[in-house]
Amino acid sequence: MVTKDTRFLCQYSMVNFDMTETLSSTFLNNFVLIFVAIDPFALIPIFAGITHGLQKKEIKSIYLRATFISFMILLFFSLVGGSLLDIMGVNINSFKIIGGLFLVVVAFEMVFEKRDERRQNLADTAKDDISVISLATFPLAIPLIAGPGAITITMLISEKAGPNIIEQIINFIPIIFAVILAGISMWLSSKLVEKLSMSLLSVIQRVFGLLLGALAIEYVISGIKSTFGIG
Repeated sequence: MVTKDTRFLCQYSMVNFDMTETLSSTFLNNFVLIFVAIDPFALIPIFAGITHGLQKKEIKSIYLRATFISFMILLFFSLVGGSLLDIMGVNINSFKIIGGLFLVVVAFEMVFEKRDERRQNLADTAKDDISVISLATFPLAIPLIAGPGAITITMLISEKAGPNIIEQIINFIPIIFAVILAGISMWLSSKLVEKLSMSLLSVIQRVFGLLLGALAIEYVISGIKSTFGIG
């Protein structure tokens, strides 16, 4: 005979399972988005190139500064990005559409290897024109780590979480992980660039580019549906 307590425990277990599944799905979705936007793998050859010949102390200072600055930039837009849109009178659905289209362009560049070329040219120019310490801010923190794509995704993730503080913290965790991975990539760049073939990095980047493109289209569709009241 099934008692009330048994039914309650079954219902409670099902709710917990659904919540865990939803959180896992949200975490994975957010992590893929921000990971692809930051693209830590692409930082490996770029960082190794612009820091070649520098002392270990200088290299450590650069990647630590770049990691911290990029984290603070993304945290800032996560906290006040929605308010900035409100001040400028921009509807979040409009931002979803234009942000999604922008991410489609980023995905296109990743698939056809245009993004790495642009990033490398930017890094080479910065190395010639800017002091060693300034490299941490430009071009590493901005725009190679906390670039327009990463900022756009951070704001969209924050909007999706809503006003709930706990949900915002949970949704921001994938961003923290992605920034940390970017810092680790820079830290190990001199060793990894020798062991990882460029063809492997190219394949990984193209796969992530396709994923980013698919997720970006979802944002565009969501923005259009909400704007025009479809579905």
